[in-house]
Amino acid sequence: MPTTNVYFDLTEELNGDGRIAVLGSGQAVVWHRLAIMSKDGDWILRESPEACARALRVLEQHGARYRLGAPLDVRWLEGGWSSHLELTDERGRRVRCDFFTRPPRLSRAELASLFEDRDSPPVVSIEMLVRMKQTQRAKDYAVIGELARRLEPELELRWTTDPDRVLELAPELGAGSSRPAVAAARTGDRRAVVRALAEEIDEMQVRDRDRLRVYEEASRPFLATLAALPREELRLPEGHRRVLDIAERLLPKVPRGAEP
Repeated sequence: MPTTNVYFDLTEELNGDGRIAVLGSGQAVVWHRLAIMSKDGDWILRESPEACARALRVLEQHGARYRLGAPLDVRWLEGGWSSHLELTDERGRRVRCDFFTRPPRLSRAELASLFEDRDSPPVVSIEMLVRMKQTQRAKDYAVIGELARRLEPELELRWTTDPDRVLELAPELGAGSSRPAVAAARTGDRRAVVRALAEEIDEMQVRDRDRLRVYEEASRPFLATLAALPREELRLPEGHRRVLDIAERLLPKVPRGAEP
């Protein structure tokens, strides 16, 4: 049944012959009703050639074309790359579609579990989403604070970025926590809690920035070549063959220093 959310509808199409795609990032925040919209769609894709082929067929039916990103091919996705495409829906809206198989901070076992329970919604759990949101972007940490409120109190204390919630939860639940912010909260020192959270967030931002820098540096020749192509040459299915050919020559499957 079509919805008012084109990304939810695409998720249903992608999974029409079995689950291969699970919503993450911004659209997962929308799914969990903590936002009313997100500007693009992010899917964790099952890491298999068959899943890639299925996603390409669905996107081709919608007239999709590549944006700047790795080919939608398991050989690059398993190296930690992501694929970026876009289409125009029936209402004339630009619909951006991003696919990856190895989002950072999620274990291989957790990723496998997303495709095992066919009765669960095709979306990452709140706890997984919290970790996906530990990015270099400052705005994601307010989202983490709101997401954490949906968790059980013990888990909320583990993940929240809200100093007031740390101060409220720590006296009763924080005895075994290793978070400096929780230790500070148990002394009642709000300024120390705020400082500790700021340092914790900065460390996460730096880690994510360093991780992405490896991919940015490795992709420069590939992206420059891709950007020089006319947009129509990137339309599926021919666009996939073009992107694949360029990637074979210029894009390492696993960048040096990467930990996919």
